[in-house]
Amino acid sequence: MNYKNVYRGLIALLLVVLVSSFTVEPYAKKFSPEGTWEYSVPGVQPGYEKGSMIIAEDGKEYKVSMALNEYYTVEAEKVVYKKKAISFSFWVESEEILVSGTFDGDEFKGSLSDFEGDFDITAKRKTE
Repeated sequence: MNYKNVYRGLIALLLVVLVSSFTVEPYAKKFSPEGTWEYSVPGVQPGYEKGSMIIAEDGKEYKVSMALNEYYTVEAEKVVYKKKAISFSFWVESEEILVSGTFDGDEFKGSLSDFEGDFDITAKRKTE
């Protein structure tokens, strides 16, 4: 028996096992809520049922602007984003509005609270 051939065979087998253990999987891209989200809130005061939620990253934090209609945009406060969940508040006509919800791909579902009660809010990311 030729030990040299056995040794080469074992080395080749170990190399195959070693290389196959490092199979390359595509890197999963981290989700980002950035973009323009067209939202809908049925049941709120007329004129505020639909609009845009604009989310932008500012360093390590996120900023949210609510375009309530084509003439009225407000900046959100107390924005907290963590693990596909966001919460923030904004002011409309001296009333604080609270929003919280979660992202699932290009969809957002959550709740909006104001002095009239709690409402469901849904949004879809606008593709350009």
